Amino acid sequence: MLPTVKYSKPQIIRMKRSAGILNITLDKPTDNKGAIYEIRWRKRDSEWQNTTFETKDSTIKDFHILHLQNRTIYQIQLRRQAILRSHPCKDSLHALWSDWSQMVDVPSEIRRRPVIRCVEKNPENGTRDIHLSWDAPLPEESVGGVKYILKLLDWPCHKTKKKKQTTNQTYNTSITYSEARISIIARNKVGHSPERHIFIPALKHLNYCNSDMPSNIPKADNNTCLEWYKLEDGETRPKTVNSSNNILLKDIKNEVDHFVRHYYFLHIKRNKQYQTVVMCPFYSKQKAPINGPANVNISDITHESAVVHWLSIPVVEQQGFLQHYVIWISGQGNTKFHQVPANKTSFLIKDLHPGVSYTVSISGRTEAGNGPNSTVNFETHSKEMGLSWQDQTILIVCVVALLCTIICSVAARRLKLLPDVPSPVVDVAEFRCPEEQDQRWMIEEVHEFILLLHQDPGKRRENVTPEQSTLLQDFGLVVFEEEDEEDGEGGVSDLSSIKSCCYPNPSYRGQMLQLPEPFHMTDSTSRDNDTESTYRDGLFFETRVLECDTTSL
Repeated sequence: MLPTVKYSKPQIIRMKRSAGILNITLDKPTDNKGAIYEIRWRKRDSEWQNTTFETKDSTIKDFHILHLQNRTIYQIQLRRQAILRSHPCKDSLHALWSDWSQMVDVPSEIRRRPVIRCVEKNPENGTRDIHLSWDAPLPEESVGGVKYILKLLDWPCHKTKKKKQTTNQTYNTSITYSEARISIIARNKVGHSPERHIFIPALKHLNYCNSDMPSNIPKADNNTCLEWYKLEDGETRPKTVNSSNNILLKDIKNEVDHFVRHYYFLHIKRNKQYQTVVMCPFYSKQKAPINGPANVNISDITHESAVVHWLSIPVVEQQGFLQHYVIWISGQGNTKFHQVPANKTSFLIKDLHPGVSYTVSISGRTEAGNGPNSTVNFETHSKEMGLSWQDQTILIVCVVALLCTIICSVAARRLKLLPDVPSPVVDVAEFRCPEEQDQRWMIEEVHEFILLLHQDPGKRRENVTPEQSTLLQDFGLVVFEEEDEEDGEGGVSDLSSIKSCCYPNPSYRGQMLQLPEPFHMTDSTSRDNDTESTYRDGLFFETRVLECDTTSL
């Protein structure tokens, strides 16, 4: 039997996949010699593909590059055999293939940074609890499992970050009141994602030291950390921050710039937890502000009051802790003095006199003294001007209500929401003005007449007295004569002076004569006849009947 050589099955140490190229790192055989490898690969649930390659001697690891379709999951296996070299003095050897390696899933590379959500609980006892959570990569990137590597810089005096590794998608930690930095990457079998950096800012800077915080820690050791930096504008933390666990605040006050605001934190480590015991602004030395408040102006001027406004003095110009603003109000030879808290930017001036000019001066004050003044002049009104705000409110409400009423009315008419108001029916009658008439003196003639009423032959004729009326059979002139009762009363007035501009209404005849019954035509056609009534000479009525057909009454 020929001697044989069989290597152990290869082990995949590392894989890296990028842009469709898979780099495979394999362990070396025990004899540290080159070998012949066979590799086979496939997509899930598909046919295998295979190829062979040969490695060299005296290398630490064996390598191979495989081209795969991008964004696709693959499975791979490898085996190897020794490279035999024949020797003339020795019997030849026979090389056997090793067993196949364990089948490995090859995921796609993780292209995107993890999306992280950070929840910060309310600060308490110098500590902030932070809860981090993030989303998993895509399914084709998560095959074979994903690990998450976090790096934390939560102790200012540490120069390197702590490293944490987890397979969960959440992480909880505690940090101090100072800023903290966290980075995270997601790693699978073929590489890792780009790194995501998280910056957790420090708590808002205080304008003054907190009275319940201790002013100093007399001992400096590895469990304490003093952090300080220049805070020129009172808000912006610079990129360069000093920190040390060997010195205290009293040691650095003489080293920092004078008249410039600085800020410091004092952290301690207690029960394996980091805490902030002091956070406070400080000056090594103070003096009065460089400038006074800017943009001083007066508003809401009345006959007895006014409001003064200003912009606060910038921190860089304060040169010390601003205690308050000092306001002087001068007018009519008198000066009043007021102090306003440093966090205020307006003040109501009361008890002023009408029609008087006043001068207002404002300056900031630190423990070193007052700064320059900012001055403004104004004059109160001689009397109360205009309406009070209550009257103005009522007036505005009334105007708005009136406008709404008008708009609603117009809209209702346009949309026909309200019924139309009926128009009165006016008879169309011929009207002739005096200028168009032949105006002549009227002559009154009085005649006796008898009015005969034509009745239906089938009906009984009513008795009509001669004194009442006379009817001309030929439908000529009809004359009515009143009884001579008016003669006894002084006679009838002269009607010659009366001028008529228009003919009376045809119905006026019946109203004046007070006939017992209206005329009844003999047939229906007679009702359609046109009747023309003319008022002539005061008491004379002429009735003309225009017939279409000849009708006898």
